[in-house]
Amino acid sequence: MSGAVAASDREHLAMALAAATAERRAQRAADLDRMLAAVEWDRLGELLGRARLLPTLGPRIAELAGDRAPERFQAAVAASIAAGQRQEALLELSGARVQAALAAAGIRNAGLKGPALGRALYGEPGRRLSSDVDLLVSPADLGRAVATVRELGYGEPSDHAGRDGLPLLHFALAHERGELPPVELHWRVHWYEGRFAAERLLPPDLDSQGWRPRPEDELASLLLFYARDGFTGLRQAADLGAWWDRFGSDLEAGALGRVAAAYPRLRPALETASLVAERMIGLPNAATLGRAARLGPRARIAVRFVDPRPYASAAQLFAEIGLIDGLLAPPGTLGAFLRRQVAPPVEVIADHAEKAQAEKIGGPLAYGVRVLGRYGLAFARLLRVPFAARARFTT
Repeated sequence: MSGAVAASDREHLAMALAAATAERRAQRAADLDRMLAAVEWDRLGELLGRARLLPTLGPRIAELAGDRAPERFQAAVAASIAAGQRQEALLELSGARVQAALAAAGIRNAGLKGPALGRALYGEPGRRLSSDVDLLVSPADLGRAVATVRELGYGEPSDHAGRDGLPLLHFALAHERGELPPVELHWRVHWYEGRFAAERLLPPDLDSQGWRPRPEDELASLLLFYARDGFTGLRQAADLGAWWDRFGSDLEAGALGRVAAAYPRLRPALETASLVAERMIGLPNAATLGRAARLGPRARIAVRFVDPRPYASAAQLFAEIGLIDGLLAPPGTLGAFLRRQVAPPVEVIADHAEKAQAEKIGGPLAYGVRVLGRYGLAFARLLRVPFAARARFTT
């Protein structure tokens, strides 16, 4: 990292460096020190809070800054961790109840992300914010799993299901009285194929107490989450940096490459995410894959979109996540991509409209036209904003 840094980028750069692996932070120690000497602390706290990273990166930033971190910043970090711990306790109680019911029904299941991952990565509760209970079941068990969870007082999911009866990724169930967190029952972690999660991320039997996936499979799942979210923001990047610090030494050289070879439809997403993670937070790309990532032309374009700064428009954010999806989609899946991102079911359009809040999404035709227009805006931004301005965050 070199050259003058715009005042508006100082806080974002400090956050990006703080999210990196310990080795990357050591390599960039002088840069990070300069950033922390120049940041506006109230703005940094606001940006971390908006990104749901105040309890995640706040403690590290406060430790690195030492006496320069004002008391109000440290107090905000402590309050965010305390709030995260309260939410985490509720999620764990709710999740344990649901998992016990699924096991009693003979349904293998595993937690995805959530409190257990947060403690494994960050060493204490409350550091990784979650708002719902994410569980994985096999596609064959998904229908029975929904019925089992509904018996616990949850309503019917509204997610669109395809002809095979499966949703795109998961069924989301809200508690009928609104007293407990929502439950999301996943059958896969990425929409490019349906084998990896069931084969690699589920325990071999009903007794899943203490079970963890193999290191390469857990890393692959985190990279797939990162790719699926279009490499936006820093939450997934921070998780990858923390994972490498805690578990990277357990990973055999080239193990991720063997996962990519076993699931070729996931290869472009895995290899691109691995390269982006190397540039963003210092995950050693060649060591995990067994060689440097070899990206096709579409994947190389996807890498150029990476910018951890927040979007001014939620609708533009959703559109660019969808565009990354198209750029990383396996060959021969253009139709599936268009149905997923440009002309999705009305339930998906309604969900995007709710998340975009003030943005007008429109009906199916208007939605598709707007999405294509936003793809055009995204490519125009690549031409308008020098690549060097974005690359500051990824080198």
